[in-house]
Amino acid sequence: MKFAMLRPEQIRAAVQANVPVLMAAGVMEYHGPHLPIGTDFLIANSICEAVEERVECVLFPPLPYGPTLSWAGDAEDGEMDFDSEPFFRYTQEMFRHITAMGFRRIYVLQHHQGPEGLQVLCLKRAAMEVVREMTAAWGSEWGRADPAGLPVPNIFSMIQIAALDTFSQYPGPLPGPVPVGHAGKGETQLIMGAYPETVRMDALDSLPFLPEWLEDASRASPAEGRAWLEFCIVGWVHELEKGRAISQAAEDGKVL
Repeated sequence: MKFAMLRPEQIRAAVQANVPVLMAAGVMEYHGPHLPIGTDFLIANSICEAVEERVECVLFPPLPYGPTLSWAGDAEDGEMDFDSEPFFRYTQEMFRHITAMGFRRIYVLQHHQGPEGLQVLCLKRAAMEVVREMTAAWGSEWGRADPAGLPVPNIFSMIQIAALDTFSQYPGPLPGPVPVGHAGKGETQLIMGAYPETVRMDALDSLPFLPEWLEDASRASPAEGRAWLEFCIVGWVHELEKGRAISQAAEDGKVL
């Protein structure tokens, strides 16, 4: 289900059924002359779209912009380095409204700069600020109560910021973890797997020299890229299905 295409009664029904929310987060950043400027965003969004086809979830519009630090390119290359403060404020407002609708299982598939990058830190801060606001209304010492009796029993996992393979089970189809080096073999083959029409490998010849992070790009394999994408998709589908099963068991008073 795509959020922008739902009518109000469908949104209320999804909330009532505890359907998870899913969205992609990436950036617009230079990835060499051979890959599209939206590589990070496209990889994350391709997985989210595939997951939405296989398991019940509400697919929200993606977050295509974020801090890049202009590490690899500049504005002439299409680089869009968002300041972290407005990005944080924007995502905080987004989480506020999603939780105000009643959704309690919110997932962001973030792909850019790894688990300690500025974008993921902003997203996690925004998520926890919304958690803090919600728990403030519960008064003090709420942590001593039975979690099952809280308004939101899963409060600390209500909003999860996760990577491509966070929910995947290794070993994967190839020696892992999934390779995702910036614009090198890893991201090049993932884009080959998802959007092959956007890749132009001969463009690498236009560079006077290859930066270290591009040295292995020529070793990218479309088949390997497709295999890793499927590996990540299966992990996400399993996570969303598992969460649904746990929620249903809780409603039925069962223990899984």
